Amino acid sequence: MKLKVSLLTILFLSIPSIVLGAETNHSTDMVISFDGMRHDFLEEYMAQQQLPHFKEVASRGKIANNIRTIFPSLTSSSHAAIATGAASDATGMVSNELHKSNKRLTDSESAFYSGLDAEPIWSVVRKEGKKTATILFPGSNPIYGNQADYSIYYGKTLSESELISLEFKKVTKKRQLAVFPLKIEKGHNLKVYILAETPREFFLSLDKNMQDKVKVGLNEWGSLSFLTHDKEMAGFAFKIKATKSDLSDAKLYRTAVSSGVVKGPEQFKEDIYKHFGYFPIQDDDKALDKKWITRKEYVEISTRFAQWTTDVSLYIKKKYKPDLLFFYYPQIDHESHKYLLSDPRQPGYSSDRSRQYLSYIRWAYKLSDEMLGQVLGEMGQNDRLFLVSDHGMEPVHSRLSPNEVLEKKGFLVKYGNGKVNTKKSKAFAVASGTIAHVYINLKGREEGGIVDRKQYEDIKKEIANIFNGIEVDEKKIPIATFFTIAPTQLWEKIFHNNENLPGSFNSFAEMAKITFSNKKIHPYEKVILNGSYNRNETGQINHPNAGDIILVAKKGYYMAQDDGNVIMEPGDLGNHGGNPSRKELRPVFLAVGKDIKKGTIEAKISTLDIAPTLYQLIGIQPPDFVKGKTIVGLTEETEGGARKEN
Repeated sequence: MKLKVSLLTILFLSIPSIVLGAETNHSTDMVISFDGMRHDFLEEYMAQQQLPHFKEVASRGKIANNIRTIFPSLTSSSHAAIATGAASDATGMVSNELHKSNKRLTDSESAFYSGLDAEPIWSVVRKEGKKTATILFPGSNPIYGNQADYSIYYGKTLSESELISLEFKKVTKKRQLAVFPLKIEKGHNLKVYILAETPREFFLSLDKNMQDKVKVGLNEWGSLSFLTHDKEMAGFAFKIKATKSDLSDAKLYRTAVSSGVVKGPEQFKEDIYKHFGYFPIQDDDKALDKKWITRKEYVEISTRFAQWTTDVSLYIKKKYKPDLLFFYYPQIDHESHKYLLSDPRQPGYSSDRSRQYLSYIRWAYKLSDEMLGQVLGEMGQNDRLFLVSDHGMEPVHSRLSPNEVLEKKGFLVKYGNGKVNTKKSKAFAVASGTIAHVYINLKGREEGGIVDRKQYEDIKKEIANIFNGIEVDEKKIPIATFFTIAPTQLWEKIFHNNENLPGSFNSFAEMAKITFSNKKIHPYEKVILNGSYNRNETGQINHPNAGDIILVAKKGYYMAQDDGNVIMEPGDLGNHGGNPSRKELRPVFLAVGKDIKKGTIEAKISTLDIAPTLYQLIGIQPPDFVKGKTIVGLTEETEGGARKEN
């Protein structure tokens, strides 16, 4: 990789707002996804007056009271449904991690870096002469085609984050210099030069002659950027910390080196880079866990990413005037995966820790509300705004290892080093959230497949029977935890008629029963024989990307890709993917703007219904693969409008 140093350096958290005012004549339909936003959390926070801008949208426009996502309730699947109006059978987004035919049994790829099999609305309406734009929206990666006119998507992480001990050496009586390597790729490294003018003032550059440098103070954020050989801008943020005046204990934390994919008409990429610099990193869990950064600094990193998204989206809206604009915020999903500590069965649960962790999730909701406020401030009188989420989130207390089960039963064989021996393995599971797809190593379909067609149905049923027969000890509330929280919960139950006890418990008696009983349970809600003779079996996904068997975990459990024990302590505290009817997994839908009626949508709607509604409002006939229905009563135009039946 040939790297070219750019003249552009930008100060961290100091990107100016480019948008100068709302466009009043042109109309834009904007769709914003807040990944992982739970319907009940949104309602609760609005009732607590913590989300004034969401509440403003709900009071001025429409809010859906009965919306569901699709199965599987995963990010890639539901965003594909939002973008196309089609389920996973048509889009191919059967999981967040995809295994495709004619690959080795264990090969998989991220759905977020794969193309959709069904054409998204921004591509369809573009061909009809409308201008469209997508910023970060899952499924909108322009390198796979079907792109919008103006597209920005996640690019590469060129180097993981680091905490570096700096060794300053005197170059003059007052100046000191430190140098450290920036490892981008094997054989292609840069060097970062740090000139200390004083113990509190520094100049940093990727040029040893310091021709292009950025000035930063001690404990202040700064950033450096450069152009890669493919003309994409990459960069990183950093902060220098030291307590000694001679800088002998100086350290530099830097974020991962990140880049984005920017595609559009001539000069679009240069315009975005000129005004907004490189694509910043979304978060840094590793640095927070290793205590390289504080929670406050973690929040600053995440906030900068959200603000970058908002600024770029609104800039594109104002300057390029798209008719349809999709953009995306991941913070709620990310914080909920890590911090949804609300079930006393979860490891490390205590009332105090639960409150602390849930405050981090509340922060992500408030950050989303802050970004929404900026969007509302730039809405023109002809614009419409649709606020959606792909799914909710539920607390999990245990991980299931389907590959461990397959190995114990002889269907999965490993070498001595732990790697899967695909020449002897008959099946392999690809896990994502609370579902897993089990693929049989079928001849003619899998690369190097070993299972004959005549054995296929018998092996599929045998594996399904194994998972149907699994029982594990029911996860208990630790006795110490029970006696800590029981008095408070019992008081609330008796005197305040509060049914909202921790986790999934709706009664004090149920909580006590979980604590003191010894019970075996089946941890899988469903074991689906996919593509079998029983085509009416709920949950089947008729697409080549889908597994031969689909495992759906019960509430409280999710799947591990790695092996270990059949059941393990969780790595996440929140997850999703399973039964979309569960209240914790319900997404959100709100709409406001031109001709949007005020009130609530009481009818049952789905994330599949968003694209067909947009098609009708834009005035373009939807493709035949669209299975959703127009949301009736959203505007005068959709009142009693044609609804496409499934």
